[in-house]
Amino acid sequence: MGSRNVSLDTAQTIVIGAGPSGLSAALTLQKGGHAPVLLEQGQHVGGMMRSPRWQDFTLDLGRKELYARFPEIDQLWRDALGDDYTPYPHRVGSLYEGRIVEMSGAYRGRTRGMPVGWLARGGSDLLRGWMASARRAPETYEEFWHFRVGRTFARILAQGYWEKFRGLAWADIAPPDTNPVDQDQGTGLLATAKNALAMAARAGVSRQVAWRHPGGGTGQLFERLAAQYTALGGKIVFGANVTALEQTADGVTVTYDVDGKTTVQNARHVVSSMPIERLWDALPAARTEGVDLPAPGSEAQRAVLLVYLFLDTPHQFPHAWLEVNDPTLLCGRITNFGAFGGRMVPEGKAAYCVEFFCDGQAEILNCTSEQQIEIATSELERAGLLARADVIGAHVMHFQRTNAAASWREQQTAYRTAVFAEVSKLTSIYHVNRPGADWASLSGLQAANAILTDDRAAFEAAADPTRRQDDNIAVSARSAV
Repeated sequence: MGSRNVSLDTAQTIVIGAGPSGLSAALTLQKGGHAPVLLEQGQHVGGMMRSPRWQDFTLDLGRKELYARFPEIDQLWRDALGDDYTPYPHRVGSLYEGRIVEMSGAYRGRTRGMPVGWLARGGSDLLRGWMASARRAPETYEEFWHFRVGRTFARILAQGYWEKFRGLAWADIAPPDTNPVDQDQGTGLLATAKNALAMAARAGVSRQVAWRHPGGGTGQLFERLAAQYTALGGKIVFGANVTALEQTADGVTVTYDVDGKTTVQNARHVVSSMPIERLWDALPAARTEGVDLPAPGSEAQRAVLLVYLFLDTPHQFPHAWLEVNDPTLLCGRITNFGAFGGRMVPEGKAAYCVEFFCDGQAEILNCTSEQQIEIATSELERAGLLARADVIGAHVMHFQRTNAAASWREQQTAYRTAVFAEVSKLTSIYHVNRPGADWASLSGLQAANAILTDDRAAFEAAADPTRRQDDNIAVSARSAV
């Protein structure tokens, strides 16, 4: 049994997690004159944005993007990275029946690389979908998109990937309230065709002017921010597993383990980047008992399997990643690290990450790593993306209870919404776990500003997890200082 240490001093703030949100909070607090203690469960900063390495290769944890929706966060990153904030072509493809179709009309013309047969079948389905939408409203999400763009184009460009990504069949999802034909584009076949092609624009954020990626992987950015924090005297405790949080009259009592030693420390404030489910589990039974919450949905049991393949040849396709819409392939996305520029992949070589989005009990998760590597290699070989003889190494990473579809919408389950409301009552605890590195960083900054200015209400208004954050929010509403 490990030893127990009770800290008698009270820290101004304890920050849990050295990922994007935790680092931005800790750095802002340190600059503001506080002395936060930053607890990190792992041995590296960055969280899910860290960059593992294999020999001379630097990787990301699957496909990672750095959106630039918030000017203050974009500037923070530019200042940290300088010339290593490398621009790259944000080229995305759809893999379907052994072909790569472009997700943007900027490449390979208006047909996006579709063969004539697909275009003819797609045009016919497009007309049928439009005619069906004129007769009745869609009853499912699948019908909504089939009415909107036709069954063929929906399957080529989106359906298989998004069903794998979210873990839900389109046929089992209710349709949105929007009419299948956008009224501002008019009605008829031409309007529906415009909708079909516009569907591909979802691969990026419309207001993103330029796409940039750290030359040394996303982990490089957060290593730089951590270096700034420690240079100012900031403290990071690695290997710290937080087991309990309890709000008291004077703040919060935090219990965490490091190398078998349990520490109980008081803090006036806690900024937590733990997933909301884990934060709720860490609260005392006296608080959680009697609270009537909906049952967690299937999203709480999602898992991600990453299989990295290293090749002794240059990459065979120019896209930063491929969304796998082919239903005969188990993988959901293929990330090509060589297409991000920078120094992630040695010259003349290639590194792919084959991403599988799974239910936590999926059969592939019970396979050995050798079997998982064989499945990934076979699928890419069958798709014509590699030759088995060129593979010089492989590595497997598995993340349980990790939902790849970590977008704003996927956060809005009945269970999470109810827990968000309960946690917001704990006025000394700031929950800053958000989907997207920029939104997470912004939430951490907002929490730090609220602590520095003693204005909790500003944080609740600006960092509401049930409201979509975008670049329409005024800067004054996002920053308290």
